[in-house]
Amino acid sequence: MHKGDEVYITRTGKFYHYFDDDCPTTSRILKGKTPARKIKEEEAIKGGYTLCRHCAKEYAEDLAERRGCSTAAIFFLAAGIGASFILKIFI
Repeated sequence: MHKGDEVYITRTGKFYHYFDDDCPTTSRILKGKTPARKIKEEEAIKGGYTLCRHCAKEYAEDLAERRGCSTAAIFFLAAGIGASFILKIFI
């Protein structure tokens, strides 16, 4: 999951990577196998780097999960309100 506004840039890469161990490149960076530097995400974009496909996929999945959870929370909240209303009618 993406956290913060800093990203990794490898020495020879054209992409930037989130701090997410699901990304193979970030995993190698975190293990010390690939040298990289941290910069702000907006600097990476201004520098012509693009988000790597693995990080982009994970980020999209995280957003979808968040949207799904909020939708489910609203549904259960509404169901709870409806159930308490029905109980008041019958009690």
